[in-house]
Amino acid sequence: MRKRFFKPTTVLGCILILSFKIASADDQSALTTMVRTVLENHPSVLAVRSELDVTQARENAADQPIYNPELNVEYEDAGDISTKTLGISQSIDWGNKREARTRVAAYERERIAAKLEGMRQELAVELLNALADYHMKAELADLAEQRSSLMKRFLKLTMQQQQAGDLGQVALDLARLAYTEAKLQQVRIVGAQVQAEQALKSLTDEPPGGWPVLPAIPSTLSLDLANIDTLLEQLPVLRAARTQITQARAAVELSRRERKADPTIGLRGGREGSENLIGLNLSIPLFVRNSFNAEVDASNALAIQREQSAHDIYRTSRSRLIASAKRYELARQAWNDWLQTGQTSLKSQVQLMERLWRVGELSTADYLVQVKQTLDTRTAATELHGSLWQAWFQWLTASGQTESWLGLKE
Repeated sequence: MRKRFFKPTTVLGCILILSFKIASADDQSALTTMVRTVLENHPSVLAVRSELDVTQARENAADQPIYNPELNVEYEDAGDISTKTLGISQSIDWGNKREARTRVAAYERERIAAKLEGMRQELAVELLNALADYHMKAELADLAEQRSSLMKRFLKLTMQQQQAGDLGQVALDLARLAYTEAKLQQVRIVGAQVQAEQALKSLTDEPPGGWPVLPAIPSTLSLDLANIDTLLEQLPVLRAARTQITQARAAVELSRRERKADPTIGLRGGREGSENLIGLNLSIPLFVRNSFNAEVDASNALAIQREQSAHDIYRTSRSRLIASAKRYELARQAWNDWLQTGQTSLKSQVQLMERLWRVGELSTADYLVQVKQTLDTRTAATELHGSLWQAWFQWLTASGQTESWLGLKE
């Protein structure tokens, strides 16, 4: 590919122009399509979805009657008298254990459904982080290429002036060192870009239209601490914790009902010799040796443990939500300051350095130092923008708004 070289002022002018893309409607659609494809086909999501199918089947099984009727056939031959009977017996779910088991299974299904939503949000944020890191590394690589082109052009100009006797050997050596440093930095940054792309491809294949750009980030957040519970209630991890509490309480009730003995009623009829025979029997288990109180105590202890864990998850989620909002506001304010003041002052500085160097009022060493500082500032701005995206994704994770922001929820 043929490369074009510009004078230092022109090249630096290109460097100082922000190249961060703002997503159009088509770009937003491409991003949403890519994330939706990953969420629908990723093995981790499919595994949890299969787990949800299992819990649904278990709920259906728990809703079935516990006992089936039993058919009894008896024959007894006592010499002159033979006895033949046919009977049927049925155990009765006296404590309605079936309904309690169904509730426990239903809450387990709800917990796995919340787990599935949490898995989807985690995977979406992981993908967005990888995409943002790739775009940041790609821009840093582009910046490194421009730095290398600038230093190559500057080395050529320095060689021309050295041959004309306007500059000494020291200035030429400084220009060569600056060019070598730029090339080494370019190799390092391009390697980081390759690693970032590999991390992205480990999650999904590159779309036919290339990697989509990210949409615009909101300028500010309006987190009302008085209504913070509204956001927290939507978090899958908290919904799962609350469901576990309800499930544990239902398990306590199930343990209590299982302490109630289920009677069995049987009816049989037949003939004993020449006489008709009709019988009725009732059997009731006697919970004498084992009253099953230990199972109730264990269920109670588990319910208490689930409640304490849920309180801990709530406190952690609340502090994470508030902290992520503050981090985003700080990163956004720093980025806004850069947009308002950073570019203008840097462009003016570069133009001034160019004029001073050409008229000899700025030495080659000072010029290179100031140019390096200018380019390092631009690199820092690119990394700041990447940090802004990371802060935004942390907020999306903490608030559970990832899929809503991507337009994946109706």
